[in-house]
Amino acid sequence: MKIGILGGTFDPPHIGHLNISLEATKRFQLNKVLWLVTKKNPLKKNNSSNDISNRIKLCNEFIKKNKNIIKVKYIEEKTRSNFLFDNISYLINKSAEHKYYFIMGADSFVKFNQWKKYNEILNKLSIIVVNRPEFSIKSLNSIAAKKLEKYKSLNLASKDKQHRWYFLSTKGMNVSSSKIKKTINAN
Repeated sequence: MKIGILGGTFDPPHIGHLNISLEATKRFQLNKVLWLVTKKNPLKKNNSSNDISNRIKLCNEFIKKNKNIIKVKYIEEKTRSNFLFDNISYLINKSAEHKYYFIMGADSFVKFNQWKKYNEILNKLSIIVVNRPEFSIKSLNSIAAKKLEKYKSLNLASKDKQHRWYFLSTKGMNVSSSKIKKTINAN
């Protein structure tokens, strides 16, 4: 089974989360995508204004029409960590027979080198970097992109057993939870 993981605070969940999940599912023939909700982004000072249970509820409502493909997960109570490396290790250890892909926006990949054990994440799974209009060039020239260059794959259909990272070019949407919150707060 091929499983995608999209992590984030999902505060709030939005059409961009849904679109990249469905696009990755289509292009990589994923069987399902897990929305891995985090209580707090370790790299952000100002974090979620909604409590975790409310965000999980909003995510489940948002994916209602796609619940056969997308599942919402919160596992930080079990892992006692909000770091991706710890949470994917937990998921993969539970079901090591699956092939996993972490789905992230190009904006996140720009700072990927700041993530805990970022250079070891490719030992666990492959990464799908989805373009974002303002960040695509920055992400492809980022520290992480340069350090992980030898693992980049241009072939989505590759049967290579090693974990790779892929840059997925899509129509791209310029939507984010931060922009949604700023718009709401401005009104």
